[in-house]
Amino acid sequence: MPTSKHLAITPLLLAALLLLSLPANAAEAFRWLDADGQMHTLEEYRGKPVILHVWASWCGPCRNEMPELSRWILEHPDVPLLVVSVDESQKDAADFLKHKNIDAPLLLTDGREASSLGIRVLPSTLVFAGNGEVKRRMSGSQAWTDAAFNQALLKDIQP
Repeated sequence: MPTSKHLAITPLLLAALLLLSLPANAAEAFRWLDADGQMHTLEEYRGKPVILHVWASWCGPCRNEMPELSRWILEHPDVPLLVVSVDESQKDAADFLKHKNIDAPLLLTDGREASSLGIRVLPSTLVFAGNGEVKRRMSGSQAWTDAAFNQALLKDIQP
């Protein structure tokens, strides 16, 4: 017969298990808007790998990283890469992309949506497998032009 001590722990363990399951569910529910105001989710990419890069125009490391990321996008046009800003203003994000000649569509989300994926640092990059599972989580600026980084990233998105 369980003691009251065991009964007190059981709800805590259950809560911990539920929290551990949140990232996968949150990934499916993650939402962003395109420049036309259309809502999108990662569910649209179900069945194929996708890279999600979250940034902001006011974030110094994001601003420094963006030219390399832009070159990477141009060199890998067939790789599904979503570059999603957490800027509160669509104009701020659009102006930054235009000013820096970044060839990426304007996609916006908010901090709550980013947090739902466990993103606590900007920039952050997540690699999702075709089944929606997070294969790799990277916080901070990345060396997008580094050969070893590229090889590992491209391997991660292989089915």
